[in-house]
Amino acid sequence: MKFAMTVAAIAALGLAACGEKPATTDGAAATPAAAEPAAPAAAPAAAAIEGPAAGKWKLTMTAMGQSLPPQEICYEKQTSMEEAQKTQQQAGMTCSEQNYRREGASYLGHSVCEIDMAGKKTKVTSDLTVTGDFNTAYTMEMTTRMDPPPMAGMEETKTSIAAERLGDC
Repeated sequence: MKFAMTVAAIAALGLAACGEKPATTDGAAATPAAAEPAAPAAAPAAAAIEGPAAGKWKLTMTAMGQSLPPQEICYEKQTSMEEAQKTQQQAGMTCSEQNYRREGASYLGHSVCEIDMAGKKTKVTSDLTVTGDFNTAYTMEMTTRMDPPPMAGMEETKTSIAAERLGDC
């Protein structure tokens, strides 16, 4: 279960970078992410990409085939991709690739990062698809590949996240 929470945390860091800033919103933060690699040429400028709207969000996650207890998270402001990348660095994650783009009604993302897991450097490659509205509700599907995997059978994991804005904090 602890590993599933780690996967969900990695997803949360990636999601902050997936939305376009709503015209009338002052802020909100990072959250979770899965699917096709994004084309680097199509990736928006980091400062133009925003995550979920400020407020209280309920996150329902399934990681590695296990449903995790719903969590409520309060985002004081909307976080840009640039801010989310700084958070990743502070958490000890370094990324050589982070590409996000909008395709139709979905956001697609691809990242390649390195993180220290139990004293070992692990390459984490994630592909995600986010659909929905970063002001009210969205869903994310993410596939994560780890090399080396933290344990046998963890070479590739799938995470699903449903997020619903409950109101103000």
